[in-house]
Amino acid sequence: MDKENNEEDFQLLDHIKKDDPLALKALFIKYYNPLCYFSFQIVKSTELAEETVSDVFAELWIKRNRINIQTSFKSYLYTAVKNRSINYYKQEKRISEPIDPNQLHLITSQTETDQLVNQQDLEKQIEELLNQLPEKRGLIFRMNRIDGLTYQEIADILSISIHTVQNQMVNAVKFMAEQLPRIKKLFSILF
Repeated sequence: MDKENNEEDFQLLDHIKKDDPLALKALFIKYYNPLCYFSFQIVKSTELAEETVSDVFAELWIKRNRINIQTSFKSYLYTAVKNRSINYYKQEKRISEPIDPNQLHLITSQTETDQLVNQQDLEKQIEELLNQLPEKRGLIFRMNRIDGLTYQEIADILSISIHTVQNQMVNAVKFMAEQLPRIKKLFSILF
């Protein structure tokens, strides 16, 4: 499936290079929410995360004829957002804000009210636990389990070894499983 997604992304990128704004819109719709969530983990500001992701897509459009991506398109976007987020964070030196539980709507959309309420409660519990993890471990966990990146993609984006990613994931999953005994079955279904 990742290979199919990557091929689809590169087809859309080819259309972007041919000045097709609808192709850019398709990629924007596909990646905007997960990239905002990823950026938010770094910059700790919804507005700044949204600005960061929008800037990356604007730059993609501006440089569309000069872009030569050697990795997966998804990895390219995450790396670009990571770098820009770090730069913005350094410039702004923002104070960390607590995560608003409503932020998790960037990664989920349930249609039935009961499911949405249960999902929000579960997400709140999981987010509280994720905030207890060391920062890097929590980021790696989110990138894998929420953003769907492979260990290799995470290693490439964060410039760390795949072994480090694996160790961090083992420790994160162990911690989460230990802390979520009453919703362990639901947790295993989601993750």
